[in-house]
Amino acid sequence: MKVKSHHTSWIKAATIAALSAGLVAGCGSDEPAAEPSPTAGGSAPASAAPAEPIGLSYWVGLQSNTARSLKDYNESLFYQELEKRTKVKVSFQHPAVGTEKEQFNLLIASGKLPDVIEYNFTTYSGGPEKAISDKVIIPLNDLIDKHAPNLKKYLEANPGIKKELTTDEGNMYVFPALGVGNTNVTSGMVIRKDWLDELGLAVPETIDEWTHVLRQFKEKKGAKSPFTLTLNEFSSDRFNGAYGISNTFYIDNGKIKYGPYEPAFKEYLTLLHSWYKEGLLDPDFATQDSKSKNAKATNGASGAFPGSIGSSMGTYLDAMKNDPVYNLAATQHPVLKKGDEPRFFTAANEYRGDGSAAITPANKHPVETVKWLDYLYSEEGNILKAFGVEGVTYNMVNGNPKYTDLIVNNPDKLSIGDAMAKYLRVAAPAPGFVGDDRYTEQYYSYQQQKDAVVVYNKFFKNIAETRPGRITETPQEGQELSSIMAEINTYREEMFLKFIMGGESLNNFDKYIQQLKNMKIERAIEIKQSALERYNKR
Repeated sequence: MKVKSHHTSWIKAATIAALSAGLVAGCGSDEPAAEPSPTAGGSAPASAAPAEPIGLSYWVGLQSNTARSLKDYNESLFYQELEKRTKVKVSFQHPAVGTEKEQFNLLIASGKLPDVIEYNFTTYSGGPEKAISDKVIIPLNDLIDKHAPNLKKYLEANPGIKKELTTDEGNMYVFPALGVGNTNVTSGMVIRKDWLDELGLAVPETIDEWTHVLRQFKEKKGAKSPFTLTLNEFSSDRFNGAYGISNTFYIDNGKIKYGPYEPAFKEYLTLLHSWYKEGLLDPDFATQDSKSKNAKATNGASGAFPGSIGSSMGTYLDAMKNDPVYNLAATQHPVLKKGDEPRFFTAANEYRGDGSAAITPANKHPVETVKWLDYLYSEEGNILKAFGVEGVTYNMVNGNPKYTDLIVNNPDKLSIGDAMAKYLRVAAPAPGFVGDDRYTEQYYSYQQQKDAVVVYNKFFKNIAETRPGRITETPQEGQELSSIMAEINTYREEMFLKFIMGGESLNNFDKYIQQLKNMKIERAIEIKQSALERYNKR
């Protein structure tokens, strides 16, 4: 099975166009450049480097699996090769793993800014425009227009993504991590396929089919917790989507709504309560941790669970690889009626937010920095970021980059993910493209995982109808919304548990709705609606 995307061919076309126009996407001059010829190391032409070497300071968190192998990104093969190609020397500043948000706030408060900050500026207090007005980062419109041909061409071909990257005031502010390929949905419901086959059952799609399958797992397989998960996993859109609502704010025909405030939320709660009462929903879901859930997924206590393609399916299949029977399958996002298409499920935004690089006012080389970052949106830069150096971490096979044993059969016994984290910047959001199908096909080693990519992503486009884009509240709106939702979230979570476990009768659902209204949920919806309307005018 081979999953292809228009993005990969687009990257090649954009790079060729940029090169033929003399706009090489490195830190280069504006003189026309010859199209590069392939070399063993995949080096870029000399014109991709500035006339004089420059140095940049770069603040970025280390992923936990990267930190297991590297103390500094300067030790990474990717950045070592990038420096050779661009003649840009980077001095990295890494906060301790797990302290990124705290250290980011301290960095901003100190006023001692590096040249580049890689962070999710959609989470900046007051929004990205506030970061600009606070003189933490600079607007990039003119710089991208004049010196970033690869990113510029991509955004021109994808105006919806350009809109996501632009503030209500019209400013672009980062070099983003952009999801490409068939990988925006990396999680969903997972089911014991061997149990289904043994019982002569099809993979469930509708709520009624799910109820029947879970009953069969309980009665015929002796599953003590047919459907298991942790409480936190209820925050993702799973079974609620079948009822046409999100677990949070969503769009319905251009209007913002809040799922837990909708009448359909009662139907969803009724389902969960019935499953809990019947012993189909794990009785320990409210208190168990992921370790307990993982054990149930492999010891026969449970037959269905939410999970990610990599860290769940891959982990479980690895753990049970000596069991010739154990098998898993991804299921389509649940619906009420056969033939309906799911419109609510958990997916990454194509503009990831995380892993995006902004330039600060302290930067003395903004033009060179822009050209350096733009290289990552070229085909050469994408290959380097995702696959590394030819002959070292990959070889070209029938026109496609294939990882070497340094990645897929690492001599130091690193997992594929850890090897990628050590030598490349591919497995987590980073400036450039994320999720190249040529990477995905090799990262997922089990056919069940490769099948899951197709299943989970089949209806990805539908989510554009229901999920708000990167809408931004004004600083004043943001403060008000935060205050309202802090109280609402606490109450909603408390009542969610009571309704499911029977501590509160669903006959009192109207009282719950009234309490949300008293807590100003309608004002919160109004704020979100205003932000959406500004977003639509971008």
